[in-house]
Amino acid sequence: MSSASPSPATPGTLVVPSVPRSVAEVRRFAVRAFAASSAEVQDTVALLVSEIATNALVHGSGDVEVRVHEVAGVLRVEVADGSADLPTPRSADADAEGGRGLALVDALASAWGTEARPGGKVVWFEVRG
Repeated sequence: MSSASPSPATPGTLVVPSVPRSVAEVRRFAVRAFAASSAEVQDTVALLVSEIATNALVHGSGDVEVRVHEVAGVLRVEVADGSADLPTPRSADADAEGGRGLALVDALASAWGTEARPGGKVVWFEVRG
C-alpha cells in the first residue's frame, strides 16, 4: 500500500494510493474532466467511477490509475489496478451491504467492460455526454 499523494501521471490520468480517501479524489478528478457535460452526466460519472474505484481499492492491489477521455461525445473512464482478478457481477440479497456496484455500472453506462493487462487489469465504462 502506497502512501504517496495523488498525482497526475499525464493529462487525463490520475494515480492515487490504494487508500479509502482516494475514492473522493478520483471522483473529483473525473467530474472535473467532464465539467462541460450536463449535471446529470456528471452525477452518473461520479457514481460509476466511485463504484469502480472502490472495487479497485477493496479487491485490487497497488496504486489505482484513472484515465478519462472523450471521443465523439462518448465519455470514457478507465480504472486500473495491479490485480489480475477480473470483477464478476453478482446478485445481492436485499439486506446485503455490497454487491450492487457492477449492476449500477451495467444499468447506467452506455457500455462497460474489463481488460487484462500486464501487471493487472482495467475496468472501464462509457457514458454518452
